[in-house]
Amino acid sequence: MGVTTFCEIRSRPVDIGKKLKEVRRLRGISLRALGKRIEVSASFLSQVEQGKCRPSLETLGRISAALEVKADYFLRDEEKPAKEVLEIKLPNRLKYLSVVGSLVTEACRVHQIHQRDVEDILLAIDEACTNIIKYAYDVGSLRDFTIRLTFDPGMVSIHFEDKGTPFNPVNVNLLNPEIDMGRRNVTGMGIYLMKKVMDKVEYQYSVERGNCLTLTKKVSDSSGSQI
Repeated sequence: MGVTTFCEIRSRPVDIGKKLKEVRRLRGISLRALGKRIEVSASFLSQVEQGKCRPSLETLGRISAALEVKADYFLRDEEKPAKEVLEIKLPNRLKYLSVVGSLVTEACRVHQIHQRDVEDILLAIDEACTNIIKYAYDVGSLRDFTIRLTFDPGMVSIHFEDKGTPFNPVNVNLLNPEIDMGRRNVTGMGIYLMKKVMDKVEYQYSVERGNCLTLTKKVSDSSGSQI
């Protein structure tokens, strides 16, 4: 049993409306609020998102500025993959963590993700993997689990699946750093760090797939600008 990696590229032509809807929701901005910022109606933006009309280049420029994305975000590289998925399957052994770190670091470099965000992603992955390797299965048993990274504009999602003992890290209370950091053998410190550096932590369990943990991180490019 060794490390298996799988890279899947999901391609689609640029859909301005779909990209607008995705980045607007990522920023947490309503149609009405965005319309006020760029001085167009919410109904017009809704039609753009539904593909019923196409905004002018001038309007696209104002939208890009309001949503803090690069000016060519809605038009660039029509044949470039809009989403890439890197899947890593590995045994529950700590010695493979360095392999995961190298693969994730290189993938983030290819996507020009800012080093600060890369460090947060690596920390979260290391903590999640360590929890799975140490606690998901019986001591000494050789099992595997899957890590899946999805690269979207301005966001990276990391999905973990294992069929070990059910455990929901979302329900673990965050520690108080001022009180707990100085104590030895404090449980939950890794989960605290994981929640601290990621924007969203979600968990589901099913009989078929087992533990399903998804971490989401908003990211910037290597210059520090929002992607």
